[in-house]
Amino acid sequence: MILDIYDVEHGACALITTSNGRRVMIDSGHNATTGWRPGTFLRNAGIVEIDRLCVTNYDEDHVSGLPDLLSNVAVHALFRNPSVLPATIRHLKSEDGMGRGIETLVNAAERRFTGGPAPDIDFGDTSFAFYHTHYGVPPFGFDDENNLSLVVFVRCGQHKIIFPGDMEKAGWRQLLLNPAFRQELQDVNLFVASHHGRENGYCQEVMNLCPRINAVIISDKKKGYQSQNVDEYRRHAIGVTLENGATRRVLTTRRDASMMFEFPPLDRFRFWI
Repeated sequence: MILDIYDVEHGACALITTSNGRRVMIDSGHNATTGWRPGTFLRNAGIVEIDRLCVTNYDEDHVSGLPDLLSNVAVHALFRNPSVLPATIRHLKSEDGMGRGIETLVNAAERRFTGGPAPDIDFGDTSFAFYHTHYGVPPFGFDDENNLSLVVFVRCGQHKIIFPGDMEKAGWRQLLLNPAFRQELQDVNLFVASHHGRENGYCQEVMNLCPRINAVIISDKKKGYQSQNVDEYRRHAIGVTLENGATRRVLTTRRDASMMFEFPPLDRFRFWI
């Protein structure tokens, strides 16, 4: 399995290519500085379809490249937090306005991806698990986009990656009430930091349940936020060794740009930045 994490500044976009050639994209941000967009990039690479698109968060930075993606690539299934209806997304965006990416997502959810659950697919040595909170009136549900993030676990052999969208502490703690979710955390070894590494996405209870983390990955633009919790994340990671022999515990797209990880059926993985 190959995992590509793309530099989309303050946004998110990753592509998983399984050993049997299936492809799953997680979020679909774009890079406004370089002009990189996911659909154009994939088509230029000869990729004309993806089996699943997972949207982890209902903010524009997670879907700003979605219009380009749907224009260039056939997307066969959409995965998102199903407790949030398209009309609810419109309501949530009524205060700040709805960007083109979110509007495209809402329209696609209303008109295109309406056929019920996606069919089962053989992903070879890769499997996926999804968790989310539910939309509703607090304290029984959540009415903000971040705590309604879809948390995606990707497993390949002995390796597991977590993509938590922009989940904040309250949402994390709600998910921790689920024993299955707690169990999923225990063998995560690549942790994509929630909310681009900002303090409100860091939950110590979650990190303490992940004793095998090799590295934390932060997707963010060149100027990081003052509230980013890099030091806290660093102390939870074992570290990965670069070609120059240096050990890194936190990787960031603002420093390392796009990165690629290869997961063989062995204890360790290879990666390029």
